Amino acid sequence: MKVERQQSYSLPAQQLLTVLTDRHFFEQRHAMSGDIQFRFDAFGEQANGFLIRILRDIDIPMDKVPSFARRFIGNNKTLLQEFLWVERQSLPYRAHYRFALGNVPVEVHGEVTITEVDGIAQQHMLMEAKSSVPLIGKKLATMVGERVDKALDSDYRSTLKYLRQQGLISDA
Repeated sequence: MKVERQQSYSLPAQQLLTVLTDRHFFEQRHAMSGDIQFRFDAFGEQANGFLIRILRDIDIPMDKVPSFARRFIGNNKTLLQEFLWVERQSLPYRAHYRFALGNVPVEVHGEVTITEVDGIAQQHMLMEAKSSVPLIGKKLATMVGERVDKALDSDYRSTLKYLRQQGLISDA
């Protein structure tokens, strides 16, 4: 399942990139959502780019999970979210994105690109959820892809809220 997003932020692209690569931003965003059970597994310069890897243990109400998918979730409910910023020096800024949930056999990979139009940052995200599990892999990938799609909506709202709180964009 492919998930594609185009989001606008009323600030210059360089300023958005600075926010999206700031540890304080992630700490505040998680705090805003009441999520204090997270940790940075990586945060900083690597040989191939600037890596941000966040792990958090999440509670998954099994009654909300379709029966065909329950056996794949198991006891490991650690959510991994990773951004590897491979271009931060000039537009377009680019990051590789990766998302995984415990031992669920679904891979979510994608690209994040930031450009600027008339002083307004444009963030384009293209993600794909895939599974190699025979017969039900497509269902698993769709289920995870739908969750990623909803999470991107929430992330966008939270990022806008953070930017407003920091006085970087206005309420208008």
